[in-house]
Amino acid sequence: MSLISIRKEVLDKAVNLHGHLGPFLVLGLRMGLKAMRIIGNPTSCEVFTVMKKPYICAVDGLKAIIGDNITLYEGEGLLVRFYNGKDSIVISVKKNILEKYAKTSLEKCEEDARLIMRSSDEELFELLKTN
Repeated sequence: MSLISIRKEVLDKAVNLHGHLGPFLVLGLRMGLKAMRIIGNPTSCEVFTVMKKPYICAVDGLKAIIGDNITLYEGEGLLVRFYNGKDSIVISVKKNILEKYAKTSLEKCEEDARLIMRSSDEELFELLKTN
């Protein structure tokens, strides 16, 4: 199975779980995929974020990758610490991305989600720690 078909399958799973395609759903999904490329299959994660929409929408994107082994904490922005049993990595969404997409209207959700899908990891994320 190619990476593109895996992404389509996982995207469909995330959209079905969440109910619609939106920018924070895709941010969560992309964070999980990035963690996968770096540490292998993450088995759990801790999410530090603002406990309101649209920030918590990222959790459904993460669930499409990790499942339900996700712990939520109140925080600023959107930062996730991924674990795979022996390694961990911390990925944070850049502040300018959060500011840009936190105000997305319902009418622009899909359009903005597709912009995030086309963005590079370097545009979206900061890699804070690996071990």
